[in-house]
This record gives sequence, C-alpha cells and structure tokens, in this order.
Amino acid sequence: MSAKTPKFDAALDAIFAELKPHTRVCAETGESFEITERDIEMLKLLRVPPPKTTWWASNRRKRAFIGGYEFFRRVLPDGRDVVSMFDPESSTKIMPVVEWHAFDHSAHARDCDSNAPFFDQWKALSSEVTRPAIMQDTKSVNSEYALYSSQAKNCYYTVTGVGLEDLTYADMCISVKNSVEVLQLTRCEWSYSSVSCTDCSRVIFSWSCERCVDVAFSFGCTDCSDCFACTNKKNKRFCFLDEQLTEEEYRKRVSEIDLSDARVVDDWKMRIRPLWDQAYRKGFTIRRSEDASGDEIEDSRSVEGVTIVKSERAYYGVGLVGSGGRDCLDFTSSVGCERCYNFARTFNAFENRMTFACDNCIDVEYSELLSNCEHCFGCFGLKHRKFCVFNKQYEEDDYWTLVDGLKTAMLERGEYGEFFPYRLSPFAYNGSHAMSMYPMTGEAARQVGARWYDFDAEKRASATSIDGLPYRLDDVTDDVLKERFQCPVSGRAFGFVRPELDFHRRMGLALPRVHPVVRYRELTSILLPFRLYDRNCDSCGVKMKTRNGPTVTAPVLCQSCYEKVAIGEKPAPRTVA
Repeated sequence: MSAKTPKFDAALDAIFAELKPHTRVCAETGESFEITERDIEMLKLLRVPPPKTTWWASNRRKRAFIGGYEFFRRVLPDGRDVVSMFDPESSTKIMPVVEWHAFDHSAHARDCDSNAPFFDQWKALSSEVTRPAIMQDTKSVNSEYALYSSQAKNCYYTVTGVGLEDLTYADMCISVKNSVEVLQLTRCEWSYSSVSCTDCSRVIFSWSCERCVDVAFSFGCTDCSDCFACTNKKNKRFCFLDEQLTEEEYRKRVSEIDLSDARVVDDWKMRIRPLWDQAYRKGFTIRRSEDASGDEIEDSRSVEGVTIVKSERAYYGVGLVGSGGRDCLDFTSSVGCERCYNFARTFNAFENRMTFACDNCIDVEYSELLSNCEHCFGCFGLKHRKFCVFNKQYEEDDYWTLVDGLKTAMLERGEYGEFFPYRLSPFAYNGSHAMSMYPMTGEAARQVGARWYDFDAEKRASATSIDGLPYRLDDVTDDVLKERFQCPVSGRAFGFVRPELDFHRRMGLALPRVHPVVRYRELTSILLPFRLYDRNCDSCGVKMKTRNGPTVTAPVLCQSCYEKVAIGEKPAPRTVA
C-alpha cells in the first residue's frame, strides 16, 4: 500500500518524524486530550495523521451520520408513499430499499480535482446520489418501521437491533422480544420502560439489571426476582424499597400499587429517581479481558472504549462487537474489522479509513454504503468494484496516481484523517442517532455545523388534548387507536398502535401520556455517557476510567468494591490523607 502513494507517504512520514507524546486541544469541544506513545504507534500502523478532536467528539460526529429515533412518511416523485429515516426538510434523494440495492450507482461517476477542497466535492456528489429511504434488513418480516434492525419480526419503531420479535419502541437491543419502550436490552422478554438490562423477564421501569424476573422500579440488581424499588441487590427475593419482607408481606404491598393508573406510575417514577441517584454505581464492567480500560468490555486484550467484545488493540470507540476487531482506532457500531480508522457501522472490513457502512471492503477511504469493494476513494453505493474515485472507474496505475495526489493535497489542507463534517450529514442532528448518545440543543448543534428539524407540522396537527386519555387502563377502549393526542411536553401529536395497546393490557400497565420520542429521551437520560472520565474509586481509591462523570454525586466504585455491595457488604469509606 505505501509504495503506491509515495508523495503522500513522504508527507505523512515527515509529520511522524516530529510527532511526540503531547497534549492537544480539541478543535470541536475545547477540551484537552493526550496523544500517547501508544497512539503514535497506532497512527503509524494505520497511516493517518494525529486527530484534531477527542475520541468521544469524533464518535459524536460519526453518529450524526446514522439515522436516529425518528421516522417520517415521505412521498416519492412517482407518488408512492414510503417510511423514511430522512425528515421532510432533508434534500436527500430517496428510493425504496429493495430498489436501492438493485440500482447501478456508477451512474453518479464524476471527475475529481485534487486542488479543490475534498469535502466540497463530496457535497456535490452526495447531493446527487440516491439513498435508501430506510436502512433495514430486507428479510425482516412485518417491520416497516425498523431502522438498522436485522432479523426483525413484527417490530414497530425499532432502531439498531438484532434478533428482535414483537417489539415496539426500542433501540440498541439484541435478542429481545415481547417488549415495549426499551433501550439497550440483551436477551430479554416481556419488559417495559427499562434500560441496560440483560437476561431478564418481566422487568419494568428498571435500569442495569441482570438475570432478574418480576422486578420493577429497580437499579443494579442481579439474580433477583419479585423485587420492587430496590437498588444493588443480588440473589434476593421479596424485597421492597430495599427492605427484606416475607412473601406474604411483599405480595400485599405490591397488590396495593395500581400500575394500571398513570398517576400511580408517574408518582413511583418520581419517587425512585432520587434513590437511584444516591445508590452505589459500578465504575465499569470488564470481563475476561487483559490490559483493558473502559466499560462493557468482554474477551478482549489491549483495548480502551465502550462496548468492545472479542477485540485486540482497539482503542477510542463505542461498539466493536460480534467477531470484534483488531488494530482499530476511533470506531462506532462495527463488527469484524481490522486495521481500520475513524469508521462507523461497518462489517468485515480491512484497512478502511473515514468510512460509513462500507461492508466486506478492503482499502476503502472516505466512502459511504459500499459493499465488497477494494481500493476505492470518495465513492458512494458501489458494489464489487475496484479502483474507483468519486464512482468513476480508473485503470490501476491511474487510480494510484490520482489517489496519491488527492491524499497529499488533503493532508496539506488539514482534511485527511478527519471524518465528514456535520454539514454533510443527510440527517438533522435531532433526527440522527447522535441525539440519543450525545444530546444537544438546537443552538449547540447548529454551532458545530449540524442541521436541526423543528417538527412544526406535528405540532400543528389536529389532535385531542391529553386530558381526553383516561388515566386508568380499564377505562381505555379500542377507540383510542383512532385518536391522536397532543403531547403536553413536546406539543407533537401522537397515537397508539395495536401491539402497544395489547401489551399494556396483558401487563396491566397504564398507557403513557407523552409522545414516544419524549419517553425515549427519558430513557436515554438514564444511559451513562458514551465517553470515559478519569476517576478514583470512592472506596479503595484505585484509579479507573468510567462513564460516571464528575456530575455523578453517588459513590462510584471499582468492579471489586462494587461486588461487595452486591452481596450486602458496605465498602470501606475512602480515606483522604
């Protein structure tokens, strides 16, 4: 690879010759961050210059190119109506996903000018290409509103999931079924309004529980059943507000709480959050790994980040799972990648750099939605192609000459190594998945160059006052499915779908009284930030990297100290010399 681009290699090696460990200031956030010796070794391996932003800010930008928790009905030029991930103000051209896969995107081929700013040229290409109205598995069943969901069946309003069945209003779930309004669940069923739970059944209004059954309004519980409003319990049953009861006492107390009444639900949601905010927090979870720092790391070696599985030498990213990855830097939501840099939602790639959704590709740079391609630069939508720049085919020698000049010029202008800027995203920031992981106000989003969508049409839509929705589930008839209600928080109109109503009746839970996106934002507010902070364990004082930032006032413990809490021991208070 290096012999193919001699000018670029010489220019990059000159940067490396002067590069030493140092502190930088993030060009986007103003925060200081370190370039370490390890970072320099990885940059040399991957043949990219040092970054200008912190890794979490880089991840935020990449997530702005991924569709989020919003769906829209769009009308195609031929009059057909489709579900789309793009808002009505987006200039993106769209077509049904099945047709998109059959389309020949080489029709968008254009010349490249090495002397012109690359991102301006990409903008011209991006404005002409046609994107799929929604990114989804074409083999999914009865799941029109399923975005980035694989193997979905009977799903509605689900995003970024695998193996989903009979799921309504969900995001970041794996192997979950018969659940509503859930976020980041794995192998769960019959759950509602819960976040970051694993191997659970009938868990409602709960957060960070594992292997639990019939648990409500609880946080940090493991191997528990029949618990209500508890925190950090392990192997417990019949606990109420952290108090151990007999089965008879527990059943009596729970029977007096009518969760089919929305007023009762809201009361308990308000009562439980202060208890959660004061409870001990686990600083991180690392399992069967070596030389690892971060959170949600399993079976890995020499890694740093969030949600990294079966990986080796992978740093500064969120989501390298499945078959994992190796020798990767700055990534998000990818599987099976090696020697890749600054990439998003990519499966099975080798030496990809600054790419989005380029699967089964080798040596692809600054490209989007490619599959089974090799040696392509600045391309969109191609399949089984080699030696293309801006979708135009070149002879091999001509390709390398052009790419050498292009990369050298980009390096001189400070472009090369940077992901596409916010202004090039086809999504409004609040319509992208970045809003879920890194929420911002409209003003803040516009300051970084992102677009913002105001949902004025939904606010003006004819809708019934929420006062027209009965508080008690027993008073709700099937006529509710014909109604549109105005959300008292967002002003947006919303309604209910049959699977949602059926689930609430089966579980005996009151219907919610705010827009689905408002409910979703409530759940995402519980999620820990997708970035790492340096902090000391509040018991033993050991240094650690954790997602519990400086605003968390509850005691944050390292993994070993937290285990003591889970079995009923109180960790020793940290002594200050």
